[in-house]
Amino acid sequence: MQISRLLCTIFAIVALQGCVYRMDIPQGNQINPEKLAQLKTGMTRSQVEFLLGSAAINDRHHANQAHYVYYKYEGKVQTSTVKSMILTYENDILIDIKGEL
Repeated sequence: MQISRLLCTIFAIVALQGCVYRMDIPQGNQINPEKLAQLKTGMTRSQVEFLLGSAAINDRHHANQAHYVYYKYEGKVQTSTVKSMILTYENDILIDIKGEL
């Protein structure tokens, strides 16, 4: 009797594992590709922030750089994606774009 109850419990646990909902978790700067296409060197810092929003990371030690980071965890397949872009300014004018969002 106890063995059949134990087997039923184990079967129920294994069968219900597929019913767990794992949600997607996006974090950081998710930027519209149309807005990203408008980004170009020569823009001022305020123009860039108006277009893309504020940067995820502003480092005090590298005040001339702005880091835009996007992280997404896909719960269904349990994988994560990280994208980053570093914008470099000189006298508040965008001079370099590294990475891709």
